[in-house]
Amino acid sequence: VFFTDKSSAAKVAGPDVVSLSERAQFRRLTRASIDENARREIDRPVSSTYVGVLSEMGIETVVRSRWLNAVSAVIPVELLHQVHGLPFVRDVRPVGVAVHNEAPPVPVPLQQPVSAAAAAAATRLDYGASFDQLSLVNAIPPLENGINGTGVRLGIIDTEFDGFVHPAFQKLVSEGRLIDYQNFVGVAQANEPQGLHGRQVASIAVAFDEGSLIGPAYGAELLAATTEYAPSETNQEEDNFVAGLEWMESLGVDVVNVSLAYTDFDDGQRSYSYSDMDGDTGVTTIAADIAAQLGVVMVVAAGNYGCSSPSNCWYYVGTPADADSVVAVGATFSSGSKAFFSSFGPTFDGRIKPDVAAMGAGTYFASFGTDYGSGLGTSYAAPMVAGIACQILQVNPNLKPMEVRHILRSTASQSQSPDNALGWGIVDAQAAVDMAMGTVGVEEESVQTAINVFTYPNPFAERVTFTIETTSPYEPVTITVYDVMGRVIAAPETKVSVGGTSVEWHADDLAAGLYVYVVQAGKRTYTGRLVHL
Repeated sequence: VFFTDKSSAAKVAGPDVVSLSERAQFRRLTRASIDENARREIDRPVSSTYVGVLSEMGIETVVRSRWLNAVSAVIPVELLHQVHGLPFVRDVRPVGVAVHNEAPPVPVPLQQPVSAAAAAAATRLDYGASFDQLSLVNAIPPLENGINGTGVRLGIIDTEFDGFVHPAFQKLVSEGRLIDYQNFVGVAQANEPQGLHGRQVASIAVAFDEGSLIGPAYGAELLAATTEYAPSETNQEEDNFVAGLEWMESLGVDVVNVSLAYTDFDDGQRSYSYSDMDGDTGVTTIAADIAAQLGVVMVVAAGNYGCSSPSNCWYYVGTPADADSVVAVGATFSSGSKAFFSSFGPTFDGRIKPDVAAMGAGTYFASFGTDYGSGLGTSYAAPMVAGIACQILQVNPNLKPMEVRHILRSTASQSQSPDNALGWGIVDAQAAVDMAMGTVGVEEESVQTAINVFTYPNPFAERVTFTIETTSPYEPVTITVYDVMGRVIAAPETKVSVGGTSVEWHADDLAAGLYVYVVQAGKRTYTGRLVHL
């Protein structure tokens, strides 16, 4: 139930008023992209008056979200129309019943190539079977130099973690870096199929068990939230996700990994369509963007919906990977080629997705008991990138989420020619860390208001999409296209929001040749070339 406003009658004290840790306050001060008034409004609780009206109707609220200004509640069918008609109710949506849609772990032979074994022997640490997945994203050089996420707080939103009793987490637990864990589902599921998905995902990022598994952020602190119930299709998981993310943000999380994707729902419930993948519709999408605005780097699995054609499957990324301000991660094989199951872009509004990619086939992780295993899924690519984001923030804690995303993109394998299969390409941890170390902090105005413009496809035949990224909002922004004689061909105007905005230009009856575009936003100018076929 989404409310129209936060009534002045809302309590100023009580269990629903957010209590921000000092760490969260500092992160917001350093990295948030919204002003103090907007932050205060986000932190205000939902109206106790409105909740009281629902209570008087016999409706019990389950979760209260200050970010969405909404509550979830069990509403009898006969009262649904009445609730929708309340003057302070903006919208009522059935709480989605999430289908996990992650492929179950597929056993993969764990035979380390001789070349990888020989290379591992020459390093300071013994990476065991995790050498390949770290090597593909060039994460071993930073690790050898002690860049392992120390001082950065990582959050994992997923299924069960089974108490972090696996040897992969012994160092994390013994050093007191497991900060907190909350189960928002309320039941255990560690013995169920896919019930240990959370443990697997977390281990890829933070494990340290020499000779077996080492994660790129093995020195980071960890917050963990179980929001997903893998064995069945509940109607609570998106709701749990929002509650878990708000909880993590209040405890000062810096990076959050989400190896979940929401698209299909149970019969009779509200399912998503491709048109909903617009960066503004999904409940988890909205929450992820708010977290990014508050200074949290959001890393999200693209989803396992890839196939040969949209007519054969869902095909596209799910929520919250479609969010404007997240790092959506696709999956590759160890060779670097795209994994067949990895979801494609673009989003419905034309933005390139995924953003980057990492190994997600044959990825090594902590499994049942004290065992190790491997599997397939963008779920297993995302935590590798989340760990690298921790490395980036270790060397430059002042970077904002969009700056971290820009660094990951601009140092990736196909940064000059992004596509909707692997985005900007396979991440390069060493290059990203180097760039982060050389990037001026957010106190510099030039960094705060930087503009990045990407065109796709280029060369193009019928239409081209301009994707404009910025860390500050601009209105209006003008895109002017000139021919080689300096004549204006087109001048579309748009509003650019923080994050990414896409503008599609149809070049009807345009002669083949070379053209120049100029993007003007305030005093900022970005120029580039277009080739029309």
